[in-house]
Amino acid sequence: MEQSRIEQFREQLLKEKERLEGDLSESAVKTDGHWETKRQQFDEAGRFEEEERADEVEEYENESSIDRQLETRLADIAIALHKIDAGTYGICERCKKTIDEARLTANPAARAHVNC
Repeated sequence: MEQSRIEQFREQLLKEKERLEGDLSESAVKTDGHWETKRQQFDEAGRFEEEERADEVEEYENESSIDRQLETRLADIAIALHKIDAGTYGICERCKKTIDEARLTANPAARAHVNC
């Protein structure tokens, strides 16, 4: 693959990384290299009804699930960027053959062929 194309993928990955970190920072805080969903401040004085507390817990669980997905995607992007720097970008981690450019266009952080 041409170096100019690899640089295009790097730019795509960096833009996505920036966007994901922005999205995560709205609902999570970065602690020790990992993102943790911000916890709701539950009313300790008991002013909330039980249903309201259940809604808050459900919302937290939903946010936490989304945050984990975003963090996983960020990790994949970090691996792809590392591979670009190491000169191993676009090589399937399973069969060690070149990943099709169409696959990388669809997912620049792809680590393997679709069928591997």
